Amino acid sequence: MISPEVIKEKVQSVAQLPALPDVAMKVVEMVDNPKTSTSSLARVISTDQGLTAKVLKIANSPFYGFPKKISTIDFAIIVLGYDALKEIVVSTSLISSLEEQSNGNFNSREFWDHTIASGILSRRLARDLGYRINGEVFVGGLLHDMGVSVLSRHFRVDYQRIVGIVRETDLTYLEAEESVLGVTHQEIGGWLAERWNLPDHLVEAVRFHHTPVKAVHNPELVALVHCGDVLACRIVGMGAEFDKNTTFDPEALARLQLNEAGRIEELAGRYASLIENDLAQFAAGGEGSQEGAPNNGR
Repeated sequence: MISPEVIKEKVQSVAQLPALPDVAMKVVEMVDNPKTSTSSLARVISTDQGLTAKVLKIANSPFYGFPKKISTIDFAIIVLGYDALKEIVVSTSLISSLEEQSNGNFNSREFWDHTIASGILSRRLARDLGYRINGEVFVGGLLHDMGVSVLSRHFRVDYQRIVGIVRETDLTYLEAEESVLGVTHQEIGGWLAERWNLPDHLVEAVRFHHTPVKAVHNPELVALVHCGDVLACRIVGMGAEFDKNTTFDPEALARLQLNEAGRIEELAGRYASLIENDLAQFAAGGEGSQEGAPNNGR
């Protein structure tokens, strides 16, 4: 078994592990500058065709709630606002970097679909419960399983052993990881999040999404990401392999005041009819819907 120390060293030292792409870094810098204009920001994003397509796709998803199709980056910035745009650009850039480094034994489409579903459900839950951290929850949902991608790319033999154990036994993915590596994709993703210099609360959302009780910087955010992850598995059935037998953490439900009998099941039932439509329209490019989040634009 590779020691956890060796794994951490490899994760944090491999130069080829994706850093925040240049375009995304420029967008973050520009968004944080109050003098930045919409047109100049749109020009930078438009230099990356893949990023442009994903931003427009997410902007047109029912989750963001604009009733008409958004066909240009300029319009997306106006409708979504700078804060939401920053969330989308950073998250999709990092996830895309991980996808590009995947291999034939890793279903990157299922991975991406699961992260999108988790992000949408985490943020929807935060909004419905009245938490003012919607954007951060969406990013946490998108990034929470990135340790799985790192495993599939940089620890291929061990990854295949883990997958084989999950398929052939009743062990959970976490238990299989522990048996093979001595660490889980939570820790590996957390180390990568630290390498990217993500804020502490987002590092925790990645590192503790299966064990939210360990969070100290923003326990509510981690609990929301945890619940969004479990809801995505239960409602949509995505991430079934690397989230096999995952269950709601009782303390996370209590923290969010969702431990009343039947409460989480009630929300799951309500979200089931929404998320399938959201994802279907998202996959098709989406025309938007009347239900959405507030605009944080300037």
